[in-house]
Amino acid sequence: MKFTNKYVFLASLCGVMIFTANSGYADEAAWKNSYQLEATGKYIDAIKAIEQTPTTSFDAELKFLRQGWLYYLMGSYDESIRDYRLAIERNKNSVDARLGVTLPLLVLKRWREAEQNARGALSISPNSYTALLRLAIALEGQHDWANLEKTAAIMVAVYPSDATSFVYLARAYAWLNKKNEAVSAYAAVLTRYPGHLEAKAYLEKK
Repeated sequence: MKFTNKYVFLASLCGVMIFTANSGYADEAAWKNSYQLEATGKYIDAIKAIEQTPTTSFDAELKFLRQGWLYYLMGSYDESIRDYRLAIERNKNSVDARLGVTLPLLVLKRWREAEQNARGALSISPNSYTALLRLAIALEGQHDWANLEKTAAIMVAVYPSDATSFVYLARAYAWLNKKNEAVSAYAAVLTRYPGHLEAKAYLEKK
């Protein structure tokens, strides 16, 4: 009897292992299908492909992040914001989620909320280029030129070869009527991006 029970136990254990492995492969197939559907622009189907992922599973956070992205691509911004916020609730340290939610917020011109989330991302990942850039966009949307100057100054210090950083610094200077500084910043844009239309237009007026 002991001999029989031993093999019954082993058979049961193997069955569990096989089921777990098959479940894992099924999940992999669902995610692969979702990515392929996204590549062809079938965003709703891409969401449906992973909708069976349990909210209690290891991949639940990724599911919310992915849904937030796909809804954003569809132009369903409220749904995108909802899912990115669900991802933030699951992981307060998620830079991905905080940056992700800035996308629909910026499109909707909800500048203050976008600013808050960009700053939240920076509190976790200081000097993140994407977070600084989206913060700059949100500040420009609010016409907060003083804080835009501060943010852009950080950007050009950390990313000195980046033309976009100097564009935002130049805009801030121009709106703050710091003409000499604006000229210098736009000149810096042209050395990094020869032919930049905005920089050329400003400098030609001076």
